[in-house]
Amino acid sequence: MKKTTEAHLESLTRALQFIENNLYKKILLKEIAREAYLSEFHFHRVFKSLTGETVKDFVLRLKIERSALRLQHSQDSIGQIAFDNGYENHETFTRAFKKYFQCTPQEYRETVRQITATKQSNYLSNNINLETLHTEEPTIRYLPDLHLAYIRHTGSYDRVEHSFQRLMLWAGKQFVLKLKPTTLGIVHDNPDLTDEEKVRFDACVVVRKEVKPVGEIGYKKIEGGKFAIFRYKGAYDNFPMVYDYIYSVCLFERNWELADKPALEWYIQSPPWYKPENYVTDFCVPIK
Repeated sequence: MKKTTEAHLESLTRALQFIENNLYKKILLKEIAREAYLSEFHFHRVFKSLTGETVKDFVLRLKIERSALRLQHSQDSIGQIAFDNGYENHETFTRAFKKYFQCTPQEYRETVRQITATKQSNYLSNNINLETLHTEEPTIRYLPDLHLAYIRHTGSYDRVEHSFQRLMLWAGKQFVLKLKPTTLGIVHDNPDLTDEEKVRFDACVVVRKEVKPVGEIGYKKIEGGKFAIFRYKGAYDNFPMVYDYIYSVCLFERNWELADKPALEWYIQSPPWYKPENYVTDFCVPIK
């Protein structure tokens, strides 16, 4: 029999995938609990103990933060953004958004545009650009669908390395790796919007086919599509500034609109085989 904690981690992994795949509609607790193979009462307790949030608060936060990103990086109407996040009307969405951010969606859109313009001006005046950030000019590529085994990491990026270590240990024992494993990260949240302790990141390894989830090890097939690829060379410590430049400057300069899917970090040269100054990472930003 599985240890209780391992079984609960499996349930949580299934539940999180279901929630994140269905944010476009109204999600009922009984639907999520059914996906986790638990009763509603038991699931609610397990979810709160493992995430620190109630199911309701977690779903609401994801919907609102997802909406905030759309307000910044798209020209979509507030009504369309509300509808795409499962709200029946503009008014209900506005009330939920204002409760979370203490401003209306329109006020948020105007404020964040001013902040972005200030950042652009500061980068320009300080001669900061892709070259000074050791990042190549972006290329457009269409990535294929991918089979991934992964571990969900929540919290500071400083501890992501430990998730990759556990993932690779599992993968090595299961013989699911290619001769040279392909690792990548799925970046779900913008740290400017999400508190550090709630930031979601999936440490992933590409596998040949579907694998059976066990404990904290999950499986997902992610949809490929159109991505702007920014190749960066250097230590991981500089990721935040590179990301900020991409999202605050590059997307606007090129009039690229974000697609509704998470960004990927593709590790071309990574530890333990390379020194930090020689790490090579592709930032894969989904665009329409």
